[in-house]
Amino acid sequence: MKLPSWLDESADALWQRYRQQRLGHAPLVYGPEGVGKQLLGRWLAALLLCSGPDDGQPCGRCDDCRLVQSGSHPDFLVIEPEEDRQVVGVNQVRELIDGLHLTSTRDGNRVGLLPRADSMNVNAANALLKTLEEPPAGTWLILVTSKPAILPATIYSRCQPVAVRQPTHEAARTWLANACPDIAADRLEAALRFCELAPLAARDMLESGDLDTGMAVLEDLVEVRPHAEIIERWLESPMVSWRWICRWLHVIMTNTGSSAAWKPAAVRLPTGFDERKLMQLWELALHGHRESQRGVVRQDLLFGRWLLEWQLQWQSAQPAGS
Repeated sequence: MKLPSWLDESADALWQRYRQQRLGHAPLVYGPEGVGKQLLGRWLAALLLCSGPDDGQPCGRCDDCRLVQSGSHPDFLVIEPEEDRQVVGVNQVRELIDGLHLTSTRDGNRVGLLPRADSMNVNAANALLKTLEEPPAGTWLILVTSKPAILPATIYSRCQPVAVRQPTHEAARTWLANACPDIAADRLEAALRFCELAPLAARDMLESGDLDTGMAVLEDLVEVRPHAEIIERWLESPMVSWRWICRWLHVIMTNTGSSAAWKPAAVRLPTGFDERKLMQLWELALHGHRESQRGVVRQDLLFGRWLLEWQLQWQSAQPAGS
Protein backbone atom coordinates (compact mmCIF):
# COMPACT_ATOMS: atom_id res chain seq x y z
CA MET A 1 0.00 0.00 0.00
CA LYS A 2 1.79 3.09 -1.29
CA LEU A 3 1.19 6.23 0.74
CA PRO A 4 1.55 9.83 -0.48
CA SER A 5 5.03 11.14 0.28
CA TRP A 6 3.93 13.59 2.99
CA LEU A 7 2.66 10.64 5.08
CA ASP A 8 6.02 8.82 5.02
CA GLU A 9 7.29 10.44 8.22
CA SER A 10 4.15 9.52 10.18
CA ALA A 11 4.18 6.00 8.76
CA ASP A 12 7.83 5.49 9.66
CA ALA A 13 7.22 6.71 13.22
CA LEU A 14 4.35 4.22 13.58
CA TRP A 15 6.49 1.40 12.22
CA GLN A 16 9.30 2.18 14.64
CA ARG A 17 6.87 2.17 17.56
CA TYR A 18 5.44 -1.16 16.44
CA ARG A 19 8.84 -2.73 15.83
CA GLN A 20 10.01 -1.64 19.27
CA GLN A 21 6.72 -2.83 20.85
CA ARG A 22 5.85 0.73 21.86
CA LEU A 23 2.76 1.13 19.69
CA GLY A 24 -0.21 1.76 21.93
CA HIS A 25 -3.29 -0.35 21.45
CA ALA A 26 -5.42 2.66 20.40
CA PRO A 27 -3.67 5.04 17.97
CA LEU A 28 -5.74 8.17 17.29
CA VAL A 29 -4.90 9.53 13.84
CA TYR A 30 -6.03 13.14 13.54
CA GLY A 31 -5.55 16.14 11.26
CA PRO A 32 -7.35 18.39 8.75
CA GLU A 33 -9.84 17.04 6.25
CA GLY A 34 -8.35 15.68 3.05
CA VAL A 35 -4.72 15.13 4.13
CA GLY A 36 -4.80 11.32 4.13
CA LYS A 37 -5.69 10.35 7.70
CA GLN A 38 -7.86 7.45 6.60
CA LEU A 39 -5.16 6.26 4.20
CA LEU A 40 -2.69 6.21 7.08
CA GLY A 41 -5.17 4.43 9.34
CA ARG A 42 -5.78 1.72 6.75
CA TRP A 43 -2.05 1.45 6.08
CA LEU A 44 -1.43 0.88 9.79
CA ALA A 45 -4.16 -1.76 9.89
CA ALA A 46 -2.56 -3.52 6.93
CA LEU A 47 0.84 -3.36 8.64
CA LEU A 48 -0.55 -4.87 11.86
CA LEU A 49 -2.23 -7.70 9.95
CA CYS A 50 0.59 -8.41 7.47
CA SER A 51 2.31 -11.76 8.14
CA GLY A 52 5.68 -10.46 6.91
CA PRO A 53 6.19 -6.68 6.85
CA ASP A 54 8.85 -5.61 4.36
CA ASP A 55 11.14 -2.76 5.47
CA GLY A 56 8.43 -1.09 7.50
CA GLN A 57 5.69 -1.62 4.94
CA PRO A 58 2.90 -4.18 4.51
CA CYS A 59 4.41 -6.65 2.05
CA GLY A 60 1.38 -6.61 -0.25
CA ARG A 61 2.04 -10.22 -1.23
CA CYS A 62 0.91 -12.38 1.68
CA ASP A 63 -2.61 -13.74 2.04
CA ASP A 64 -3.32 -11.29 4.85
CA CYS A 65 -2.40 -8.31 2.67
CA ARG A 66 -4.53 -9.61 -0.19
CA LEU A 67 -7.48 -10.09 2.14
CA VAL A 68 -7.09 -6.53 3.48
CA GLN A 69 -6.89 -5.16 -0.05
CA SER A 70 -10.06 -7.01 -1.04
CA GLY A 71 -11.90 -5.86 2.08
CA SER A 72 -12.50 -9.43 3.26
CA HIS A 73 -9.97 -9.98 6.04
CA PRO A 74 -11.86 -11.69 8.88
CA ASP A 75 -9.70 -10.05 11.56
CA PHE A 76 -10.11 -6.51 10.19
CA LEU A 77 -13.28 -4.83 11.43
CA VAL A 78 -14.27 -1.41 10.06
CA ILE A 79 -17.11 0.57 11.63
CA GLU A 80 -18.61 3.59 9.84
CA PRO A 81 -22.01 5.31 9.99
CA GLU A 82 -24.66 3.22 8.32
CA GLU A 83 -26.09 4.36 5.01
CA ASP A 84 -28.28 7.47 5.31
CA ARG A 85 -27.10 8.04 8.89
CA GLN A 86 -24.58 10.48 10.30
CA VAL A 87 -23.60 8.67 13.48
CA VAL A 88 -22.03 5.42 14.63
CA GLY A 89 -24.49 3.84 17.05
CA VAL A 90 -24.00 1.84 20.20
CA ASN A 91 -25.02 -1.46 18.55
CA GLN A 92 -22.31 -1.04 15.91
CA VAL A 93 -19.70 -0.48 18.60
CA ARG A 94 -20.90 -3.50 20.56
CA GLU A 95 -20.55 -5.63 17.43
CA LEU A 96 -17.02 -4.30 17.00
CA ILE A 97 -16.13 -5.12 20.60
CA ASP A 98 -17.57 -8.63 20.31
CA GLY A 99 -15.56 -9.18 17.16
CA LEU A 100 -12.31 -7.99 18.73
CA HIS A 101 -12.75 -10.42 21.62
CA LEU A 102 -12.97 -13.43 19.33
CA THR A 103 -9.91 -15.55 18.65
CA SER A 104 -8.07 -14.53 15.48
CA THR A 105 -9.06 -16.70 12.54
CA ARG A 106 -5.64 -16.11 10.94
CA ASP A 107 -3.53 -16.73 14.05
CA GLY A 108 -2.39 -13.11 14.02
CA ASN A 109 -3.55 -9.72 15.24
CA ARG A 110 -7.08 -8.39 15.21
CA VAL A 111 -7.66 -4.77 14.21
CA GLY A 112 -10.67 -2.49 14.51
CA LEU A 113 -10.84 0.76 12.54
CA LEU A 114 -13.17 3.72 13.09
CA PRO A 115 -12.50 6.00 10.09
CA ARG A 116 -14.86 8.63 11.52
CA ALA A 117 -14.42 8.27 15.25
CA ASP A 118 -16.01 11.66 15.93
CA SER A 119 -19.31 10.33 14.52
CA MET A 120 -19.88 8.05 17.55
CA ASN A 121 -22.85 9.09 19.62
CA VAL A 122 -22.54 9.32 23.40
CA ASN A 123 -23.72 5.78 24.07
CA ALA A 124 -21.40 4.35 21.44
CA ALA A 125 -18.41 6.20 22.91
CA ASN A 126 -19.26 5.00 26.40
CA ALA A 127 -19.56 1.42 25.18
CA LEU A 128 -16.02 1.64 23.79
CA LEU A 129 -14.39 2.72 27.06
CA LYS A 130 -13.90 -0.69 28.67
CA THR A 131 -12.20 -2.09 25.55
CA LEU A 132 -9.91 0.94 25.42
CA GLU A 133 -9.01 0.38 29.07
CA GLU A 134 -8.60 -3.42 28.86
CA PRO A 135 -7.99 -4.43 25.23
CA PRO A 136 -7.76 -8.16 24.41
CA ALA A 137 -4.24 -9.41 23.71
CA GLY A 138 -3.07 -8.93 20.15
CA THR A 139 -5.77 -6.37 19.43
CA TRP A 140 -5.50 -2.82 18.12
CA LEU A 141 -8.21 -0.22 17.74
CA ILE A 142 -7.39 2.61 15.29
CA LEU A 143 -9.45 5.79 15.55
CA VAL A 144 -9.37 8.45 12.83
CA THR A 145 -10.83 11.95 13.11
CA SER A 146 -10.57 15.48 11.78
CA LYS A 147 -12.29 16.77 14.94
CA PRO A 148 -10.35 15.45 17.94
CA ALA A 149 -11.68 18.25 20.14
CA ILE A 150 -15.23 16.88 20.01
CA LEU A 151 -14.24 13.38 21.13
CA PRO A 152 -15.16 12.71 24.76
CA ALA A 153 -12.19 13.33 27.06
CA THR A 154 -12.59 9.78 28.35
CA ILE A 155 -11.94 8.47 24.82
CA TYR A 156 -9.14 10.87 23.90
CA SER A 157 -7.20 10.25 27.12
CA ARG A 158 -7.07 6.51 26.46
CA CYS A 159 -5.67 6.87 22.94
CA GLN A 160 -2.20 7.63 21.57
CA PRO A 161 -2.42 10.71 19.32
CA VAL A 162 -0.82 10.59 15.88
CA ALA A 163 -0.89 13.97 14.10
CA VAL A 164 -1.15 14.15 10.31
CA ARG A 165 -0.19 17.58 9.03
CA GLN A 166 -0.70 19.33 5.73
CA PRO A 167 1.95 18.74 3.08
CA THR A 168 4.07 21.52 1.68
CA HIS A 169 2.62 23.45 -1.23
CA GLU A 170 5.06 21.77 -3.62
CA ALA A 171 4.30 18.26 -2.37
CA ALA A 172 0.56 18.87 -2.52
CA ARG A 173 0.72 20.34 -6.03
CA THR A 174 2.91 17.50 -7.33
CA TRP A 175 0.62 14.82 -5.94
CA LEU A 176 -2.53 16.52 -7.24
CA ALA A 177 -1.02 17.00 -10.71
CA ASN A 178 -0.25 13.27 -10.86
CA ALA A 179 -3.69 12.36 -9.53
CA CYS A 180 -5.49 14.66 -12.02
CA PRO A 181 -3.19 14.76 -15.07
CA ASP A 182 -5.82 16.23 -17.40
CA ILE A 183 -6.64 19.24 -15.23
CA ALA A 184 -5.11 22.64 -16.07
CA ALA A 185 -2.53 24.04 -13.64
CA ASP A 186 -4.61 27.06 -12.65
CA ARG A 187 -7.55 24.83 -11.70
CA LEU A 188 -5.27 22.55 -9.68
CA GLU A 189 -3.99 25.60 -7.83
CA ALA A 190 -7.51 26.90 -7.22
CA ALA A 191 -8.64 23.57 -5.74
CA LEU A 192 -5.58 23.41 -3.50
CA ARG A 193 -6.12 26.97 -2.27
CA PHE A 194 -9.77 26.40 -1.46
CA CYS A 195 -8.97 23.12 0.31
CA GLU A 196 -6.11 24.69 2.31
CA LEU A 197 -3.44 22.43 0.75
CA ALA A 198 -5.37 19.23 1.52
CA PRO A 199 -4.62 17.24 -1.66
CA LEU A 200 -7.26 14.54 -1.29
CA ALA A 201 -9.96 17.13 -0.64
CA ALA A 202 -8.73 19.09 -3.68
CA ARG A 203 -8.91 15.98 -5.83
CA ASP A 204 -12.47 15.35 -4.68
CA MET A 205 -13.38 18.96 -5.42
CA LEU A 206 -12.09 18.58 -8.98
CA GLU A 207 -13.55 15.14 -9.65
CA SER A 208 -16.98 15.96 -8.22
CA GLY A 209 -17.35 19.11 -10.29
CA ASP A 210 -17.55 21.28 -7.17
CA LEU A 211 -14.86 23.60 -8.50
CA ASP A 212 -16.86 24.01 -11.73
CA THR A 213 -19.81 25.08 -9.59
CA GLY A 214 -17.58 27.57 -7.79
CA MET A 215 -16.27 29.07 -11.01
CA ALA A 216 -19.84 29.44 -12.28
CA VAL A 217 -20.75 31.33 -9.07
CA LEU A 218 -17.75 33.60 -9.61
CA GLU A 219 -18.92 34.37 -13.14
CA ASP A 220 -22.32 35.28 -11.73
CA LEU A 221 -20.60 37.68 -9.33
CA VAL A 222 -18.37 39.46 -11.83
CA GLU A 223 -20.54 39.47 -14.97
CA VAL A 224 -23.55 41.73 -15.49
CA ARG A 225 -26.48 39.30 -15.56
CA PRO A 226 -30.18 39.47 -14.65
CA HIS A 227 -30.79 38.65 -11.00
CA ALA A 228 -33.62 36.26 -11.82
CA GLU A 229 -31.27 34.17 -13.97
CA ILE A 230 -28.63 34.03 -11.23
CA ILE A 231 -31.13 33.22 -8.47
CA GLU A 232 -32.65 30.40 -10.50
CA ARG A 233 -29.22 28.85 -10.92
CA TRP A 234 -28.24 29.28 -7.28
CA LEU A 235 -31.54 27.77 -6.09
CA GLU A 236 -30.53 24.43 -7.59
CA SER A 237 -28.34 23.95 -4.52
CA PRO A 238 -28.63 26.89 -2.10
CA MET A 239 -26.22 25.51 0.50
CA VAL A 240 -23.49 24.98 -2.09
CA SER A 241 -24.14 28.39 -3.65
CA TRP A 242 -23.84 30.19 -0.30
CA ARG A 243 -20.67 28.28 0.53
CA TRP A 244 -19.05 29.40 -2.71
CA ILE A 245 -20.24 32.99 -2.24
CA CYS A 246 -18.50 32.99 1.15
CA ARG A 247 -15.34 31.55 -0.37
CA TRP A 248 -15.20 34.14 -3.14
CA LEU A 249 -15.86 36.97 -0.72
CA HIS A 250 -12.89 35.76 1.30
CA VAL A 251 -10.74 35.82 -1.85
CA ILE A 252 -11.94 39.33 -2.65
CA MET A 253 -11.39 40.58 0.91
CA THR A 254 -7.83 39.24 0.96
CA ASN A 255 -7.13 41.05 -2.32
CA THR A 256 -8.50 44.38 -1.15
CA GLY A 257 -6.37 47.33 -0.11
CA SER A 258 -2.75 46.52 0.61
CA SER A 259 -3.29 42.76 0.76
CA ALA A 260 -1.73 40.61 -1.95
CA ALA A 261 -3.27 37.15 -1.77
CA TRP A 262 -4.12 34.44 -4.27
CA LYS A 263 -6.90 34.87 -6.80
CA PRO A 264 -7.75 33.06 -10.06
CA ALA A 265 -5.33 34.21 -12.75
CA ALA A 266 -8.06 34.84 -15.33
CA VAL A 267 -10.18 37.03 -13.04
CA ARG A 268 -9.64 40.77 -12.74
CA LEU A 269 -11.04 42.03 -9.45
CA PRO A 270 -11.42 45.72 -8.66
CA THR A 271 -9.55 46.90 -5.59
CA GLY A 272 -11.82 49.74 -4.50
CA PHE A 273 -14.18 47.78 -2.31
CA ASP A 274 -15.32 49.11 1.03
CA GLU A 275 -13.90 46.47 3.39
CA ARG A 276 -16.59 47.09 5.98
CA LYS A 277 -19.31 46.54 3.38
CA LEU A 278 -17.59 43.38 2.17
CA MET A 279 -17.61 42.04 5.71
CA GLN A 280 -21.33 42.77 5.97
CA LEU A 281 -21.92 40.92 2.71
CA TRP A 282 -19.91 37.98 4.02
CA GLU A 283 -22.00 37.92 7.21
CA LEU A 284 -25.18 38.00 5.13
CA ALA A 285 -23.88 35.06 3.09
CA LEU A 286 -23.11 33.11 6.27
CA HIS A 287 -26.64 33.82 7.43
CA GLY A 288 -27.99 32.55 4.11
CA HIS A 289 -25.92 29.38 4.44
CA ARG A 290 -27.28 28.73 7.95
CA GLU A 291 -30.84 29.30 6.78
CA SER A 292 -30.32 26.93 3.82
CA GLN A 293 -29.48 24.20 6.34
CA ARG A 294 -32.61 24.92 8.35
CA GLY A 295 -34.85 25.11 5.29
CA VAL A 296 -37.25 27.64 6.83
CA VAL A 297 -36.67 30.99 5.08
CA ARG A 298 -37.28 31.33 1.34
CA GLN A 299 -33.89 31.22 -0.31
CA ASP A 300 -34.96 33.19 -3.37
CA LEU A 301 -35.67 36.19 -1.12
CA LEU A 302 -32.32 35.87 0.64
CA PHE A 303 -30.44 35.56 -2.65
CA GLY A 304 -32.33 38.55 -4.09
CA ARG A 305 -31.51 40.76 -1.12
CA TRP A 306 -27.88 39.70 -1.16
CA LEU A 307 -27.49 40.33 -4.90
CA LEU A 308 -28.89 43.85 -4.58
CA GLU A 309 -26.31 44.68 -1.91
CA TRP A 310 -23.55 43.00 -3.90
CA GLN A 311 -24.38 44.89 -7.09
CA LEU A 312 -24.13 48.21 -5.27
CA GLN A 313 -20.68 47.33 -3.95
CA TRP A 314 -19.49 45.92 -7.27
CA GLN A 315 -20.52 49.04 -9.16
CA SER A 316 -18.95 51.39 -6.62
CA ALA A 317 -15.68 49.41 -6.70
CA GLN A 318 -15.36 49.42 -10.50
CA PRO A 319 -12.75 51.90 -11.72
CA ALA A 320 -13.98 54.63 -14.04
CA GLY A 321 -14.30 53.48 -17.63
CA SER A 322 -14.34 49.76 -16.79
